[in-house]
Amino acid sequence: MMNARLFGGGTGLLGTARIPAGARLLTTYPATWVVGSWPAGHVRTDERRAGTLVVLGPCSATARDLELLPDELPDWASTTWSGAYTLVFARRDGSVTVLTDPACAAPIYITRADNHGIVWASSSRALAGLTGATVDDLWLAANLMAPHRTLPGASAWTGVELVPPGHRLSMNAGRSPTVHEAWRRPQAQPGRSVDQIGKTLEAAVSCRIAGNKSSTDLSGGLDSTTLAVLAARRQPVTAVTVHPVGMNRGGDLDYARRTAAEVANLHHLELPLSDAHLPYSNISGIPATDEPAPSTTTWSRLSAELDVLRAADVVCHLTGDGGDTLFAAPPVYLTDLLRAGRLLRVAHHAQGWARLRHTSPWAGLRDAVSGNAAALAGLSQATGLTREAQDRVSALLGAAPKHGLGRADEFLIDDVRHTARTARTEAQLADTFGIALENPYLDARLLEAVLTIPVRHRASPHRYKPMLSDAATGLVPDRVRLRGAKGTFAADHHRGLRQNLRQFLDLADGELAGRGLIRPSWVRRQLNQAAFGLEVAWSRIAPVIAAEIWLRSVQRDEPTAWVYSAASEGVA
Repeated sequence: MMNARLFGGGTGLLGTARIPAGARLLTTYPATWVVGSWPAGHVRTDERRAGTLVVLGPCSATARDLELLPDELPDWASTTWSGAYTLVFARRDGSVTVLTDPACAAPIYITRADNHGIVWASSSRALAGLTGATVDDLWLAANLMAPHRTLPGASAWTGVELVPPGHRLSMNAGRSPTVHEAWRRPQAQPGRSVDQIGKTLEAAVSCRIAGNKSSTDLSGGLDSTTLAVLAARRQPVTAVTVHPVGMNRGGDLDYARRTAAEVANLHHLELPLSDAHLPYSNISGIPATDEPAPSTTTWSRLSAELDVLRAADVVCHLTGDGGDTLFAAPPVYLTDLLRAGRLLRVAHHAQGWARLRHTSPWAGLRDAVSGNAAALAGLSQATGLTREAQDRVSALLGAAPKHGLGRADEFLIDDVRHTARTARTEAQLADTFGIALENPYLDARLLEAVLTIPVRHRASPHRYKPMLSDAATGLVPDRVRLRGAKGTFAADHHRGLRQNLRQFLDLADGELAGRGLIRPSWVRRQLNQAAFGLEVAWSRIAPVIAAEIWLRSVQRDEPTAWVYSAASEGVA
């Protein structure tokens, strides 16, 4: 995992803990460590009489805030500050407490080492390298069939568990670890305004870029423009706009140029890309990550952008990932409105969504009555999985515990956590270029701010991202704020797949088929239809391609090497 950024620790007798080769020890007993080069302020420690407090990841807490934080790490600490951080307290008696991020933007995994000690880390693949774990086929099938339904305690690797987001992990040598809930969904507050959303997002941006040479996407849409303006209010930043070579005006590019011209501290970097960077081009060499990366099909474009940023000595890059998840909620909320007796609003919104989707409003009403969140969210039911794989996943998901929340809140929390967890794979890809990729929209504190807004005010078929648009009033130029959805890249995906069709048809009979997870005929049919410009279930076929490429990458790349802590470098 060259240039990887990860952290973790373990329990066990002094000198028996295993750590990744090249790790820097933050504490020796119990061992906590970091790997790689981190942005300024993203790794902090506070030595105390009882042990050491460690803060890993961007966090808006001041030094004084951390001094006042009790050793026991109270539950409220997980969302008191902005950022995507993990709090750790390593006691001198060998016990460890880890407070996990409620949004899963900083996922934590755990496994048992060969010396019966517990090892935890921010990378599941790194832990798999310690234990020799193999890919969990059932997790892989579930990720293809129902990606937004996280399997409790599971990861892409056998024997490596995901610690639930927003929980307290307690470990002590010789004892089994315990996990307790530390975060609870805040209650919606009638009359709550979006002011807190703007303030929280500004803090989320600031704590990531402070003291670091930074850049941000500037696609011309609301999400990236809001981040770019907030970043520029704090310090000079580079704003990157990717566009097709030869297309020098119009659409997204014009919106981005006008914003850059009006906002101080924005250095606009236009990045024209050729057909060599179309989706589905040159993706076989993508580095191995914890799980399949959503950007697999657009790796040629992402790697070109990261290469330019590396040449510019950028340390931290902000993306708009999570903006759609938080602020462009699908009409899952219709079920909650129906149960609350708001029949006129349900009928009005069902008609509005039907017009947008070119469907019948009766279908939306039927799904609202039955509580079919997947249908309301527009998720395709065509998965391409074998019948056996579907049956195994259905049985497993049917036994999974539910949140006990409203449908909209349950879907939002699951969706944010899925987006945040998979966004870590994008960060791992950026790590190979020496760049810390950060996603301010995936802050747990921002999720809380959205959850306090009553469901009926969060989304509408008649306004694009109403909460973010209102929060950005006076910040983002109105031409962008009121623009609505930006341009799409569906045509590029069709062209890219047509250009590389032969290579991807060969994937149909690859690793996934060999494991009995997918039907090759379904994959080939979807690929051929897409190559000829026909409508396909992109949300289903792209993850299949990503999973196939990922399986090949983890077989190709060397696993993380581990050594005993006594053979490592001294405490940082």
